[in-house]
Amino acid sequence: MAEEPSRLSIFADSRERDDFGADRIRWLITLRWVAMAGVLAATGLVLAGYFPGVAWRVLLLVVAVGSVYNYFLLRRASGLGTGKRAAVSQALVDLVLLTVVLWAAGGISSPFIGFYVFHLALIGILGGPGATLVATAAALAAAGFLALTEWVPWLQIGVWDPAPPWDTVGNVAAFTTTVAAVAYVVLHAVRELRDREQALATARDQAELEYQVISNTLDELEAGLEVVSADGRIEWRNRLADELAPSPNVDDTWECPFARRGCETQPAGLCPVWRARDDGVEGRCRFTVGDRCYEMLSFPLASRGNEPPRVMNLYVDRTQTLLAERRLLHAERLASLGRVAQGVAHELNTPLATIRTLAADMREAIRSLGGDEALQSDLAESAALIRDETGRLGRITHSLLIGGTLPRLRLNSSAPLLPIVERARALVFAGKREGGPELEISDSVGDLVVVADPDRLLQVLVNLLQNSLDANREAGGKRVWLSASRRVSMVEIVVEDEGGGIHPDIEARLFEPFATTKPPGEGTGLGLYASYMLVQTMGGELTIENRDQGGARARVRLPTGTESLAKGPTVHHRAPWP
Repeated sequence: MAEEPSRLSIFADSRERDDFGADRIRWLITLRWVAMAGVLAATGLVLAGYFPGVAWRVLLLVVAVGSVYNYFLLRRASGLGTGKRAAVSQALVDLVLLTVVLWAAGGISSPFIGFYVFHLALIGILGGPGATLVATAAALAAAGFLALTEWVPWLQIGVWDPAPPWDTVGNVAAFTTTVAAVAYVVLHAVRELRDREQALATARDQAELEYQVISNTLDELEAGLEVVSADGRIEWRNRLADELAPSPNVDDTWECPFARRGCETQPAGLCPVWRARDDGVEGRCRFTVGDRCYEMLSFPLASRGNEPPRVMNLYVDRTQTLLAERRLLHAERLASLGRVAQGVAHELNTPLATIRTLAADMREAIRSLGGDEALQSDLAESAALIRDETGRLGRITHSLLIGGTLPRLRLNSSAPLLPIVERARALVFAGKREGGPELEISDSVGDLVVVADPDRLLQVLVNLLQNSLDANREAGGKRVWLSASRRVSMVEIVVEDEGGGIHPDIEARLFEPFATTKPPGEGTGLGLYASYMLVQTMGGELTIENRDQGGARARVRLPTGTESLAKGPTVHHRAPWP
């Protein structure tokens, strides 16, 4: 008998399955060779005179036909065929040959009639229930034909009438060979079934291993993945998907966990999951979890016939992409602002030079006129302030024109804090209306020195004071406080107001460029951004927070200077707040 096929795996390719079918056909051919040898031996006994009624010429014809048929099958590989149909057809050929042998050996009276059981078992194993029914019908038809030969003499070609004791020998031989043949087929079937069970167990273990590998791999991805059935049940999801969208239901029915928080769907108003299931098209939506932004992509999966498809949801972290887009947008805005600033700087140079010249002439004219000394002092101070500020603006516009950047910071020396604070107060609060917010400066400011560029620190304080003044005007606040204190090697400058505080929508983006809550035309969103960058460049830090009593508090921390200040004339300030 040919070598039996090895255990099959559910992962075997079509070539392996075809080889298995060919092996079965070869096995049947081998069994046919054995059967032909048995018929040939029986023919020898008939010729020896032990079974005189058997038609030995028919037996020889069966041996010849079966042998030639086997020979051509082995020579022609394409004639072997594969699959159940080919195997059952070969077994049916053997059933026909058996019927002819029994016809020559006496028909229904032959004790070898039990060989039909062997062929039925063989076809049942090879072809399953359907082939077994066909073989049963064929065996009954063949047995009916053999029984008919008992009643129609001209159909008989042989009789079973051996002389004693060969009748008993024939019966014993028929029973023994039938039982042995059936036992052989059953053992072969059991062995094949065991091999299939082992192959299935191996395939199951392999599938579980592959599932674990895929599942662990998907769990480690920076993306959530889940599969939703057509009726809305969650069939599978990885770890990140379970963290982002935990199922709120006991039966694991999928519900959008972000609808209440307001997810942005594309197209608007249509949930991408149900759109993918009902319309078979892709969809997406965006939502936030904490400070991260995610996008859910929904794809319809293949389905059978007209059944609604399953849906695969892919959760992708878009935070870095959005930040990159925002940075690119800011860069484009800043580049545009730089080009505009250069054009404005070019146009401002001439009027600034004129104002600076007229301020110097006005100061000389005031001195020459005489009159009230207090008035003269105030006017001279204003003229000097105009001259200094126009000079600073001139330096800024000149730097913008030659290099597109602000003047380099001067950090090689210490600067007293009080003159810078007083100058900031004069610029922001000098022209305020009567009854408007007032600035209270702590006495501790006069004793502190910081390492900072005076012009840049002035710019920072002007921005902070102007923001506090605007916040007070909007909320009806009456006071702005400025204090300073030394903290080890740092000087902390604090500006507080009684305004409305920091708006929640902008709290996380305070120091981003173009971030503002002011109406269009009243704020560019660059003041705090520029202040933050300047303070960092000077080796300090800037933070802004809400006050418990209402309003906002800005803290500027800068390195303390080493210059010792002589005790100057007392400057009158309002008392510090409690």
